[in-house]
Amino acid sequence: MIDKKERVTIAFFLPSLEPGGTERNVVNLINNIDRKKYRLSLVLGEAGGDFTREVNKGIPIVNLDVSYTLGLFFKLIKYFKKEEPDIFVSAFPRINIVAIIARILSGKKTKIVITEHTIFSFLPIIAKTFWRRFFARVFLPGISKFVYPKADAIICVSNGIADDLLKIIRCSEKVRVIYNPVTSAKIYKLAKEPLSHSWFSNSKIPVIIAVGRLVKCKDYPNIFRAFSLILQKEPARLVILGRGPEKEKLIQLADKLDLSKNIAFLGFQKNPYKYMKKASVFVLSSLQEGFGNVIIEAMACGTPVVSTNCPAGPDEIIENGKNGILVSVGDYKELAKAIQKVLNSPFLRKKFSDEGKNRAQDFSIINSVKQYEEVFLKIMSSSFK
Repeated sequence: MIDKKERVTIAFFLPSLEPGGTERNVVNLINNIDRKKYRLSLVLGEAGGDFTREVNKGIPIVNLDVSYTLGLFFKLIKYFKKEEPDIFVSAFPRINIVAIIARILSGKKTKIVITEHTIFSFLPIIAKTFWRRFFARVFLPGISKFVYPKADAIICVSNGIADDLLKIIRCSEKVRVIYNPVTSAKIYKLAKEPLSHSWFSNSKIPVIIAVGRLVKCKDYPNIFRAFSLILQKEPARLVILGRGPEKEKLIQLADKLDLSKNIAFLGFQKNPYKYMKKASVFVLSSLQEGFGNVIIEAMACGTPVVSTNCPAGPDEIIENGKNGILVSVGDYKELAKAIQKVLNSPFLRKKFSDEGKNRAQDFSIINSVKQYEEVFLKIMSSSFK
């Protein structure tokens, strides 16, 4: 058993702290894990990113100063030999594999906890570069099948991810589903901050909001086409929070569809919650998700949610017709009808708002942290089941 007089040392690793769902999860975890029991640190491939300032003071940040995989591999071997944390927590398949092999070659006894935030079978489609897509298609399944079982625990952020992963690896005894740490008093506090954008002060014209990186898998074009249909029947505005490589293409599409005057690209916002709270409806149109933090954040803000029923996560959060609406992936006509249904029904907006707030409580940071700490305790006690 763990000596209660000694704090267990836990290092969380991320490539950087640029905005993203996984990065948000790690910050929420590391800021709320019991520091009386655990000595925490955050290891970064490269220092920097908008979330850096959100890491609590007193939590050391280690900068490995490396951006490419091979360099990271050798840096992690050195890190394990020098620091030898009790537990090392990583995310992203490529990083998970590197961390496991580096720990083995370091000869140290650090326990490795890998976390999965993405549908494994989608990686050949959504990886950022051609070579990563090629690696994910040709090599990743075979390597993962051999390497992943050598981790001490595998945490999946949704049942959909776990089911998909277990088609490739055969170590179900090490897999546990822990939903992301999302809701806290901080969200409710930030949602109450004043908002000066003029679109949110005109109650006669509803505002539809979408939040997330501007990347292909979020399928913003589907939202744009649905929005175009909505504008043919009633006035509305669309606000998009987030940044990413698809921005210029999306601006061009908005121009092509004659939507530009009704769409606002507001970029990354440190406080997206005040925008969510004032919006009439929140929309997610993803082709795939690992979980869908933004759905829960919108629910916590009391905003009705319409989402595609993509793998994985939305259907584990939303009970269709009770606390939100699920629509088919890629069907902009169905998406437009669902959004209009919410906009034109005060009763439905109130129902989804109330039920959504209740549902959001199930995904509190406290609940998630408790489950992570249970995993840490079990693997340090050599009795993880």
